[in-house]
Amino acid sequence: MCYMFLIVGLGNPGEQYAKTRHNAGFIMIDTILENADWDFNKNGNVEYFKTTIGDNEVEYLKPQTFMNDSGLAVRYVKDKHAVSNENIIIIYDDIDLPIGKIKISHDRGNGGHNGIRSLEQHLGGSDFTRIRIGISHDVGEGKVLKPNVLGKFTTAEMLTNSAVAEVVNKILETIVIEGRETAMNKFN
Repeated sequence: MCYMFLIVGLGNPGEQYAKTRHNAGFIMIDTILENADWDFNKNGNVEYFKTTIGDNEVEYLKPQTFMNDSGLAVRYVKDKHAVSNENIIIIYDDIDLPIGKIKISHDRGNGGHNGIRSLEQHLGGSDFTRIRIGISHDVGEGKVLKPNVLGKFTTAEMLTNSAVAEVVNKILETIVIEGRETAMNKFN
């Protein structure tokens, strides 16, 4: 059976935010879909790109609502395509993880992240998959130095993010084709 998945990168629109840590979701999707020809839905205030992974339809989304209202754009597309929360995958920055680290989770709290809080509010729950991208500095012994989320990644960190995006792409393929549990077992 074929399904539709929504893969959402969180970030803030505008050139001034392009390489900021809070835009890790946008950065991952833009790296994965380097040559994509994005469309814009003005009713949902969202950029989107349709493709397939395996036999499943996939729509990549970049909400243009600013982080705190991300849920509005995602809810619009969810309702338009009648997609269940179980088939929504959110890629976003996690200040508790060091750069280069990725964590897959499902149905968890928002951890103080305003984009996730907006999604929980507008999707009516937290039963969606999250791919959390580390944005902090690793200082050893499992500790991180938390930067300003609106600070920009360095050139070296952007190179690390390119490598992370390759792994994120494999995670997305695994979730869509083999399921979330398989991806969590393989990549967490």
